[in-house]
Amino acid sequence: MTDFQQQYALWDEFLAVWPATRLATMRLDEYTQAGSKDSFTYWIESRLDELGSIWGGSAFKFGVFSRKDAEEKKNDGKLSYSGTHGWYSSLGATAEEAFGRVRGYVVQVAALAAQGDVEGLDAFKDLGEAFKWKIAFHYQNRQKPLIVDVFKPAMLAAYTGGTTGQGMAALQKAVIAGLPAGTGILEYGRQVWEAWSKKNLAIWKLSHGSLTDTERRQCLDNYLGVMGKGTGKEQGKKFAEVPVGALFFLCHGNSLQLIGQFTSDADPWPERTGWLQRSYRVLKTAQRNDRYIANSKYWSPQGNTTFWQVGAEDLPEFESTLLKPYFGTDLAELAALAGDPLGAASRESGITRPSPAPAQPAASKPVSPCINRIYYGPPGTGKTYTLTRLLKRDYEQQMGSISTEEWRNQIIAEKIAVLKWWEGAAAALYDLGGEARVPKLAEHPFIQAIATAKGRTEGIKQTLWGTLQHHTILDSATVNIKLRLDPAIFEKSTDSVWQFAGDWREVCADLIALVDQLKSGRQDVGVIQRYSFVTFHQSYGYEEFVEGLRPVLTGEAEASEVAYEIRPGAFQELCRKARQAPDQRFAMVIDEINRGNISKIFGELITLIEADKRDPLNGSAPPVEVVLAYSGEKFSVPANVDIIGTMNTADRSLALLDTALRRRFEFLALLPDTRAEKVPGDPDSAPLAGLIVTTDAGPIDARRLLERINERIEALYDRDHCIGHAYLTSLAQVEDGPLRFKALTTAFRHRIVPLLEEYFFEDWRKIRLVLGDNQKMDAALQFVGESDPHVQDLAVLFGNDHGLDSYATKRRYSLQESAFTNPAAYIGIYQASA
Repeated sequence: MTDFQQQYALWDEFLAVWPATRLATMRLDEYTQAGSKDSFTYWIESRLDELGSIWGGSAFKFGVFSRKDAEEKKNDGKLSYSGTHGWYSSLGATAEEAFGRVRGYVVQVAALAAQGDVEGLDAFKDLGEAFKWKIAFHYQNRQKPLIVDVFKPAMLAAYTGGTTGQGMAALQKAVIAGLPAGTGILEYGRQVWEAWSKKNLAIWKLSHGSLTDTERRQCLDNYLGVMGKGTGKEQGKKFAEVPVGALFFLCHGNSLQLIGQFTSDADPWPERTGWLQRSYRVLKTAQRNDRYIANSKYWSPQGNTTFWQVGAEDLPEFESTLLKPYFGTDLAELAALAGDPLGAASRESGITRPSPAPAQPAASKPVSPCINRIYYGPPGTGKTYTLTRLLKRDYEQQMGSISTEEWRNQIIAEKIAVLKWWEGAAAALYDLGGEARVPKLAEHPFIQAIATAKGRTEGIKQTLWGTLQHHTILDSATVNIKLRLDPAIFEKSTDSVWQFAGDWREVCADLIALVDQLKSGRQDVGVIQRYSFVTFHQSYGYEEFVEGLRPVLTGEAEASEVAYEIRPGAFQELCRKARQAPDQRFAMVIDEINRGNISKIFGELITLIEADKRDPLNGSAPPVEVVLAYSGEKFSVPANVDIIGTMNTADRSLALLDTALRRRFEFLALLPDTRAEKVPGDPDSAPLAGLIVTTDAGPIDARRLLERINERIEALYDRDHCIGHAYLTSLAQVEDGPLRFKALTTAFRHRIVPLLEEYFFEDWRKIRLVLGDNQKMDAALQFVGESDPHVQDLAVLFGNDHGLDSYATKRRYSLQESAFTNPAAYIGIYQASA
């Protein structure tokens, strides 16, 4: 009996012991039992190891497992333990409860495999990936196989020439498409594995940690890898002997720099005696330069070596901890890049230039200097009015003045990118005519915009599959996933074409209108707003302004379990939009900027907002970048983003404005405008000039009235607590006469006097001084009445034996309502003789 015959016999034995009909009734001790060789998980991992290995890793990959040791372990919110089992906390409070869920997942995977639904398997995320595909492999139709017994995407991608970003379903299909007629699935799987083994990458670590900063820069500029030829453990010898075309990753100490490919043999390095140099070309530059701390193996940037090969057994760890997070690539893509021809020029010169990175939109002309400005002043001085005019003038654009492409991009960025996954899928499907496969949907601009907004670069197809399945109609004959969510509007054909079903038109009415709007083209009415508006307060923080964790429901917004994802804040989102339109100016408007904790809100961005630290948007690198605290992404502030704040100087509940912010902003004071004449060409100047309230007692000059009040406030308190002209400008909109006088009394009684109470902490003596009541001979004209307590009043309050006199007690003050309706009381504020 050949090896393959034995393996097929073992496969038959497994199905005889564990037929699909048994899975739904299996017990926990049958699923996992320490020491047992008959449990389901032992079969999958160990006894069937030659039929696709999933060996290694944590036992938590099974969801719930039987423990060998009885050592007490504490639950940490993610992992739970009892004396006999361990399980993921999200699965349940007990091992039995967790197993109930896992058993259902195993049944679903086996059913999907039997149906040949590889897309459904790819989208199923409730079991560990390798474990899921291993189960599916054994329960598929062996006569019409759709899955090969290789469960790592990198291995499949290397065989097909694809990339891991395609997803397991696409990779399995691509591999199966090459299955020769008459060849068994196990024999073919061995071919795939052997092809991977032959392609197994040889990649070396090269460290320039011992060089000076100047030497490092020189080597980078000239694309040279260097090291001492006498370096121990034969590292210098290996550096000289590895063939042209060998791959390496370069690090400066613990910081990753690039992935390169040698293009020349070793020659003496003239800068140091006994050193060698080799030219290289750049395949990938590092996306991150922070310290690598995943491990300290010899091939690690932390390892005490200079030139060392990554072992074949360590390639998976190398890919997951170094390649993907630091370079955004995987082994399959690296193999494809390494296989590219070096080219005659590189062989001759030994030096090639790296391929340029994807071009970012660049400004067509130098971007004008940014504005960091704060408008400050007392309440009612027109800060909001000034800001509104500024936004309308500089940060709004009439729809008819922009191109159709700009308009479309604006709509997608503002209205499509913020949609939920199911909404995006519905919009894209409708735009594609109502029928599409997942790969076509994933390439649609709507889905790409949503993925970009959510910071997603991988797994988009899988997310779409899961979303479509969860929102499939209940009576679907092609989708058997258990968890269904509202709204149910999708259906899948037998050949994996998705289409609408159910009450989709009613549910998607707004999405249909949005897509139809995009299809109909730009309208010439309306405006495009290029600003965002936020208000700072004591609880406002970095998470809202820059980026932070947000709770989401797993899989889709309506799902049942809470997870967390990193989402951009208002400022980061505005910067993203600004980069897409570098020739336009954008504004971040911050109301009440002095109310926020500046260091808490801006974080590491406080340096980036300075004009000389901005990204010039001309294609060159920003002068300064920071690594964001949550996402770990590099970030800079574009030069076309202005930051404009407002500050109320009369808010006594606040501390002084943060010094770090103060020196990065220009301050424009907006004070009460009580000028008597307008400035030529400025219709908004002197808003109270000539504003008269005609009464029977004579005209009331609103300008002089406010001017005198503010002069007294400045003398008693300070200029920051004056009263703004906006409290009285509304009088000009009312017909002169009784109606205007009524508006004046309302403003005084309900706005100005309460504000004075706030300013002076109800020190009525000072309020009387501000209103000129102390100069009014007629007590009936005083807004705040003043009286001394009489002896008889004291007797009423305290009895005859109180020992007090009128000089030992405080004076009494009271608002006189009659004064508010007496025109002479207002004239008396600025005319003492009245």
